[in-house]
Amino acid sequence: MRILSWNCRGLGNPRTVQTLRMIVKEKMPDVVFLMETKLPYGRADGIAKTLKFEGCCVSEAVGRSGGLILLWKHKDQLELVNFSRHHFNVMVNDTQCNFKWLLTCFYGHPNANLRKQTWDLLSSFKPSEGGWGVIGDFNEILLNDEKEGGRGRSENLMKMFRELIEEGNLIDLGWKTNKFTWCNRHEDESFTKERLDRALANQRWKGVFTEVSVDTLPAICSDHNPILLSCSFERCSEYRFHSSFKYEANWINERGCREVVLDAWQGSYRGVSGMEKVLYKLERTRRGFQKWSRGMARDRNRAIREKTQQLGELQSQEEPSTIKRQKNLQLDLNFLLEQEAIGWRQRAKRHWLIGGDRNTKFYHACVNQRR
Repeated sequence: MRILSWNCRGLGNPRTVQTLRMIVKEKMPDVVFLMETKLPYGRADGIAKTLKFEGCCVSEAVGRSGGLILLWKHKDQLELVNFSRHHFNVMVNDTQCNFKWLLTCFYGHPNANLRKQTWDLLSSFKPSEGGWGVIGDFNEILLNDEKEGGRGRSENLMKMFRELIEEGNLIDLGWKTNKFTWCNRHEDESFTKERLDRALANQRWKGVFTEVSVDTLPAICSDHNPILLSCSFERCSEYRFHSSFKYEANWINERGCREVVLDAWQGSYRGVSGMEKVLYKLERTRRGFQKWSRGMARDRNRAIREKTQQLGELQSQEEPSTIKRQKNLQLDLNFLLEQEAIGWRQRAKRHWLIGGDRNTKFYHACVNQRR
């Protein structure tokens, strides 16, 4: 999924609309969040249709200031929960991945004296369980290293922002290409740039999305850079191109199997509790086994061929000095062939047959019949 967030500073300018079209065409976002649109509902809906987005929600501008628009590609992709002049809350429903999570598109109050009101608003959205992602223009920085030039930021304002993130169990998802997302474009000593736009998420969300990036895109016709959050769900690609995950019964006999489970179940799971923690550990175990077992069957078949060839060469020599090595190769082959047989028995799903025939045509026929 790709989520574009941009404080566009007014969509009444045809050049800004053209820039938005270009970004949508190039980056192909699933969701677009626009701030300071300064548009009424009618014109905002027209832009949504122009960009061919099925879903559209508008928080209209008041006079010639404010205004938010949320667009999404497919109508059943998002479910609107609530919205205000400073946010949209939507449930993201990814049916392919079977994962629902809360997305908050947020615009921090531009007036520093009123910013705590929006902090309290955002804090109230924290879900009791499940994934939570937040993206937008917060109009605040966390630390002074997120600002260059101009007057130093009030430590009290930054502290409130840091406490908000900590209390929400949120994690900054970082940035790529450019740290700063706003610039006053001055050409003298008053030049200032800051990191005001960002994406945040809780541990549950991060545990599910394995590939995450936040790209800072070039600022063409606004003093804010658009940011693009890209997140992929490893299980999605597996469901699309591979069969579903199954634990292989022969793994228990392989080196490293126990360590995969221990690593998954002894990890740190801050901010996750109860049954959610168990599900998260199972998910980590699944991913660990998939990574650990990748290529295992191929390597086993290659080892069987190589060891069989070595055994044949040694037996052709018929020398006492090779007997010990022959026995070792036979032990290795017996283990490898038994591992293969366990795999075939599991695939055949003939659980009533235990330990009798080994890797015979019967098992292959059962497996092939089920394909």
